[in-house]
Amino acid sequence: MDVYLDLACPDSKAAFPVLKQVADNYGSRLRLKLFIFPLPYHRNAHLAAIGSKIVHGNPIPGHSADESVIMWAQTLFATQAQWSDLATKGDNLSQIQMKIASYSSVHGYDVKAFQQNLTSSEYDLGARIEWKYGCSRGVAGTPWFFINGVNVAADASWNFSKWKALIDSLLNGRTLYSNI
Repeated sequence: MDVYLDLACPDSKAAFPVLKQVADNYGSRLRLKLFIFPLPYHRNAHLAAIGSKIVHGNPIPGHSADESVIMWAQTLFATQAQWSDLATKGDNLSQIQMKIASYSSVHGYDVKAFQQNLTSSEYDLGARIEWKYGCSRGVAGTPWFFINGVNVAADASWNFSKWKALIDSLLNGRTLYSNI
């Protein structure tokens, strides 16, 4: 399951706990892969996306790169109100970078090094390529979902039961939904 999320998007934040529940329920039968897709009208979203590339490139000890991105997303969704566009309205770029970098300490990263990496052209390019990849797949907003490479017409309001019905039908070879 590929999911495109904007870490500054309230709808992405609303969908995330259910997606985690779905992934936890299916264990090894379902791989949850997050793609960070910063929407252009969320001023701080691109910095959060760069942070996800830093975490992916330097996984949290004991966790895979993909697991580390999920953990980073969980941290940023939990703190979204503190680094949102509204909360940082009067802050300059350096202050916003420091605020986002400060959340990396929860996962054992050196905050100053993380802040420096937020200005790295390598990680910036990685975030831009991930966004362009989403565009090439037709992603136009967040959250956006794919299962086995097929676009799923779901939205942030989908609960665990809806996801379970769809995934179970796919795992059992049944067609339950015609609009995926």
